[in-house]
Amino acid sequence: MTPLPRGGVRRRAAPRAGGLGLETAGIAADERGAIGVDGRCGAGDGLWALGDVTWVALFTHVAMYQGRVVADNILGWPRAASYHGIPRVEFGDPDIAAVGLTSDQARAADISLAATEISLGDAIARPYTYERDPRGTLGLLADRDRRVLVGAWALAPLASEWIHQAALAIRASIPVDVLLDQVPQFPTYSEAYLAALDQLGL
Repeated sequence: MTPLPRGGVRRRAAPRAGGLGLETAGIAADERGAIGVDGRCGAGDGLWALGDVTWVALFTHVAMYQGRVVADNILGWPRAASYHGIPRVEFGDPDIAAVGLTSDQARAADISLAATEISLGDAIARPYTYERDPRGTLGLLADRDRRVLVGAWALAPLASEWIHQAALAIRASIPVDVLLDQVPQFPTYSEAYLAALDQLGL
């Protein structure tokens, strides 16, 4: 990873779309170097683009996903990309992980919002699978009308791993009632979901 410059802000390099002869295929990159794609990652007739050059959710895991979408379409298995429920992580000690909408985004979408944040140290007994001192927070956002999660965040050890439970719930629109009926392994950080879901009060 490139070291942070003075001031602590890392600037993302522009995609290198120049010199590829895109213009001969009728494709033009915009001022950012981005190539526009349709819902199947198609950039033109028989042309595909994936990764940072699409300027869509600039993460390695998204580029890998787009690669699978492109491969299926090339093989004749029509498939559209969905960027709903993509996890976002800053790896550290502890991890900072999030998925779905923020509170502001949910309100802007006129979602009837239920929100909660819990202290992991208070909500779970002892995740000995990782450490003896549970720390951090877990937050959930839910759509009251649809009774599904629309956002989640965690600041905690290994949150990069267990945020995927919320990512799947958001992506598949799993009802909160189903999530409340799950049986998480004891002792793990995933137990915190039950406490947070219950605290939503849906």
